[in-house]
Amino acid sequence: MWHIEKHGCLLIIVLALGARAQSLPVHEGTRILRSGDLVVEVGDPASEACRWNQGLRFSPVANVLRLQLLGQEFLYSPLGGGQVGWAGGLAMEFDIGQEEFQPDPPGYNEGSSGDPFLKIGVGILTRNSSAYNFSSSYPVVELAETRATWQADRAHFVQTLSGTANGYAYRLEEDLIVKNDRVIMKYVLANTGTREFTTEQYLHNFLCFSDRPVGPDYRVHFPYAFTAVPEVPLWSPPVSRLRTMAGNPDVVRLGNIVAYLATITSVPKIWIYKPDDYTGRDVFAVEQTGTGQRLTIETSAPTPYVGIWTTDYQVSPEQFVLITLAPGQTTAFTRTYVAGAGGALTVDATGDGLANAADLASLSSAWLSTPGAASWEPACDVAEPMDDRIDQADLAVLAGQWRRDVHNPVPVARWALDETAGFVAADEMGRAPGVLHGFDEDNLHWVAGRIGGGLLLDGIDDYVDCTVGLGRCGGTARSVTAWVKTSERPTAPMTILAWQTSAPGSPFSFGLDSGGRLQVTCGHGSAVARGLVGDTRWHHVTAVLDPLESDKPRISDVRLYIDGQRQNLYDMTEGDVGAACGQNIRIGGSFDADDPRGFNGVLDDLRLFDFGLTAEGVAGIRAEASL
Repeated sequence: MWHIEKHGCLLIIVLALGARAQSLPVHEGTRILRSGDLVVEVGDPASEACRWNQGLRFSPVANVLRLQLLGQEFLYSPLGGGQVGWAGGLAMEFDIGQEEFQPDPPGYNEGSSGDPFLKIGVGILTRNSSAYNFSSSYPVVELAETRATWQADRAHFVQTLSGTANGYAYRLEEDLIVKNDRVIMKYVLANTGTREFTTEQYLHNFLCFSDRPVGPDYRVHFPYAFTAVPEVPLWSPPVSRLRTMAGNPDVVRLGNIVAYLATITSVPKIWIYKPDDYTGRDVFAVEQTGTGQRLTIETSAPTPYVGIWTTDYQVSPEQFVLITLAPGQTTAFTRTYVAGAGGALTVDATGDGLANAADLASLSSAWLSTPGAASWEPACDVAEPMDDRIDQADLAVLAGQWRRDVHNPVPVARWALDETAGFVAADEMGRAPGVLHGFDEDNLHWVAGRIGGGLLLDGIDDYVDCTVGLGRCGGTARSVTAWVKTSERPTAPMTILAWQTSAPGSPFSFGLDSGGRLQVTCGHGSAVARGLVGDTRWHHVTAVLDPLESDKPRISDVRLYIDGQRQNLYDMTEGDVGAACGQNIRIGGSFDADDPRGFNGVLDDLRLFDFGLTAEGVAGIRAEASL
């Protein structure tokens, strides 16, 4: 079946293969790499038709022009190209020299006009009498030779020079590998000259999700409390619906997040710096909450700063790697791009949205295979770190997600609350039945719910304790969904569901704030959705904790949904989500005797999941009420 998909000013013909939509090439002179539901278009350095190979700024080595997962586009990729003009995709450059603290290309500042200098990734160019300008077109002495070898899911690039720029020379290799939901770039840079050089490599990361202009649904998320230059103003909630922050800035800071409030025309580059004591991964994520897309970008080498360049058509957060090499020295590092889209399942080798026998059969067929073998299937290589071998580690990952269904996710606990009498709330999964506390013996607490029955709580001393541990507490990924209907508009916070932790006073709690907005709290941190829930009508609510760093979860890692729709945040106070935890789950009240935060209204159909739900999964659960 054929259909037409809009991509910027382009019309892309898409061939639908079963459950997967994989676009054909858009640009001339490119190759397509595939793995599972991921399709990547890459410039072919051997093709004269590829305009992206003709520049004197960005390198033709592994120039990724498009990245598509489940038919959703992640990159800005215009048809243009050329020497030093507009680029797109994941454009690589060395030595931008934009700021005083950034190096110019090796040799540029050592000679005079007409002398050669080294532009790594491009070749040997000729300087002029002015200071280095990355956007200038410098005369060519020698363009480096770039060769590539291709397989279905990967390409190997080698770039070399025959001469030197007054003793400066290099050799650059890169393996570009596509696996399921990620693009892996492995670099090896060698100093083949006779002089030491210092260079700085970055990728432009032109990101644009499904052709959506950069604006209110875009945000850039870091796992640390950054310093920004120029300073990004802190968001403060509006005092009314008609009044926003003074000055109405287009870009604000929410904890560890740079968030966009309006469609961007252009903003100065924002430099993001890590705290001096940060020892975690060099990683960040860019999200489009409207489409449910997320791209996580990580570099194995230390990156002293990230620069964010933004226009209405792209947002480009760039990690800079500083490298110094003596003659004969070599350095190696890796960049990894992990794409997320509603409905994507990492272990789904067959593309049907299920982890089932079909995936097991595919894994069995590829058992013990490696790249280049006839039986190799990259979509089966799912165990971290992905080692280019299909073995028991991959089987264990599949087993851990067995029967996971992105269209119909299975919870680890479900309290339907359909009882009509008594003081026990059954868990349909049989693991965590709840005991009711504070309710009268007249059974008037069992009432009509949104789906079947529901549980009416008085907001004072009613709650349900589930004492069987489910292992979803502290910082582990999890999701909770529920139908809620308040008896009146809240004037104080209300708890829907909370996990007790070993640290007194710091449970992970999901509920409503005093204004009736959906809220998650843990310790001193909190995230509040903009949409209202406490309006005495039924609403389906969801909280997803999906940490950017699994061992360092933060409040900014929480996603909130109301009636199946991802919510932008009304307010947020950043904070850690503790990893230590006890065994208790409480429904309808907190664990703090001095601040019970009881729910005043009806709760129905609470579900707990041991993973982060996708947007599609959330929408599917909400839609069950209309079946």
